[in-house]
Amino acid sequence: MGLGGAGLGGIFGAVSDAEGVAAVEKGLELGMNWLDTSPYYFEAERRMGLALRGVPRDRFYLSSKVGTHRERYQDYSADAAYWSIENSLKVLGVDYLDIALIHDPLPPHLNLALASGGALEALVDLKRQGVIRAIGIGVQSHELIRQAIDSTQLDMVLSVNDYTLLRQSAIRGVCSYARQKGVGVVNGAVLAMGLLSGRDPLGIGTPRWTPPQAEVAAALKVHEWCRHRKVDVLSLALQFSLRQPEFACTLIGASSAEEVEGCFRAACEPISDEIWDELPLFLEGIQVGD
Repeated sequence: MGLGGAGLGGIFGAVSDAEGVAAVEKGLELGMNWLDTSPYYFEAERRMGLALRGVPRDRFYLSSKVGTHRERYQDYSADAAYWSIENSLKVLGVDYLDIALIHDPLPPHLNLALASGGALEALVDLKRQGVIRAIGIGVQSHELIRQAIDSTQLDMVLSVNDYTLLRQSAIRGVCSYARQKGVGVVNGAVLAMGLLSGRDPLGIGTPRWTPPQAEVAAALKVHEWCRHRKVDVLSLALQFSLRQPEFACTLIGASSAEEVEGCFRAACEPISDEIWDELPLFLEGIQVGD
């Protein structure tokens, strides 16, 4: 289980520097030694950098992204990728990244990123120099993930919000293809953007984002099913991903040390075999999308 930066950066609500730094420190303390971030996540890179001051570099793996820096947003050129990686290294206070991902492109953006003079060209060069150690893509579209894999330059992909208790389309749409090509897969947004965090699904959302009603309705059914069986929703949601052998890692988006510790405890909470035996049939009846 790794720690993603969206929450501690403030994407889902206001977070102080102290809270963000404490979240990273708690994650490292509990063994979450992969930290994933992006310049798009407001203050996440800066807060991770603050937390990592004085921490030996071999104690953690670190990834960030290109294409979504707010000063060069949706710029997927090689020049922008060089600029973005240099900026991320400076803000994070490190001299290399373990992984750099092409972040959230639309179809025309990915075409630019994969073409001559695009972001991928820069990432391949930076990998050759040792400035980054691996190359990936993070986007929800399965078609775009497969297109990027076909470049033959990717080491890993980050699938988003498509392997949760509400939907499991990533197995067919991403994992099978990636496995055939020797590319690793990481599962992100396993809590369905907060709908499976244990909070009331009807209260999830921000002024900038409202969850789709179909997902809210399905999440309410999950909560009810868990209530009847006396199983914790957060524990079930996290372990559902952690038990899936197709994923190299599951990322959480906690925004405080308390949330990090809560996810750690939930991941370790015993769940009976009977629950796991009953779950597939229940999930078949509530699937969202394809």
